[in-house]
Amino acid sequence: MKIKIIILILLLIYINIYARVEDTSTINDVEYNINLIKFYIEKNEYDNALEYIDKTLEEAALKDSLYYFKGVIFQQKEDWLKASEFFARSILYTSDEQIILDRLVEFELVIFQVSPLSAFDIVSSAVTKAQTSQKQTGFLNILAKLYENNQLYGEANDIYKTILTEAEDTEKCDLQIKIATNRIFQKNYRAAITILDPLITLNDSLHLEKLLFLNYIANISIKNHEDAKSSLIRLYLDFPNNANRDEILAGLADIFEFQEQYLASWFMLNELFKISNEAQKFKILADIERIKKKICEINTIEDQFKHFEPVFDLEKHRLLQDDAK
Repeated sequence: MKIKIIILILLLIYINIYARVEDTSTINDVEYNINLIKFYIEKNEYDNALEYIDKTLEEAALKDSLYYFKGVIFQQKEDWLKASEFFARSILYTSDEQIILDRLVEFELVIFQVSPLSAFDIVSSAVTKAQTSQKQTGFLNILAKLYENNQLYGEANDIYKTILTEAEDTEKCDLQIKIATNRIFQKNYRAAITILDPLITLNDSLHLEKLLFLNYIANISIKNHEDAKSSLIRLYLDFPNNANRDEILAGLADIFEFQEQYLASWFMLNELFKISNEAQKFKILADIERIKKKICEINTIEDQFKHFEPVFDLEKHRLLQDDAK
């Protein structure tokens, strides 16, 4: 009986040692294959790399890197559909948050090369399979961008609204800006203004510049000149290095002319002239001459000076309006 027990113990020890050796052998084989795959990719020997990837996938416990390598290979081959599918898989199979962020960027680059219907299917499937909020939100953002790229602004906004329900407070303003921008593209300007006005009152320095410009576009599109002017004046005074400086000056010049504040319009055109190229200056000079002619034709020059200063000070401008009433 003792001999049987000893034999059984020895047999168990042998099996355990054998299993460990096998596991070590398998791990070493996988590591060797991965290094070989990297070597073949660097040498642009993609068929050899794919062969070893498929062989290693059967044995590897962590498959995300292998799917990623496949994505890289098909990206190099410009097979955007397969590259997208394997990048998506590599994201779904990893739990490393930084890797997820990096691969979402690469996935986005290739998915936009795929035909719209196939792209919608791939990303929608990834959203369904995503098991963490980070992955799901990442794929949802890409899906919204795909919709926008195909002028499906309503569908994009539906996605942004879904993300908004789970978003952190710090992320909500960016999402609302995207929704408002899409409303403008849909020519639903009043809906855009309804979103923008409360955000502007928060006076958030991080977003205010963009909010004011969008508010100007929405208001001027429905010929709401006074509110459009208010946004432009704030941009003119508070954001002198705005990338759309020329459009701000041109917009103010147009609004002042519409309101028959010709001196203010003339001033803005001269400001615009200073930052314009030679081709643009020719038209601006013609506009300046046209405004100068209007100034000479009117009889109440003093009224022009009455309007000249207040437009740069919103509070004074409001007081003057109240006095005029």
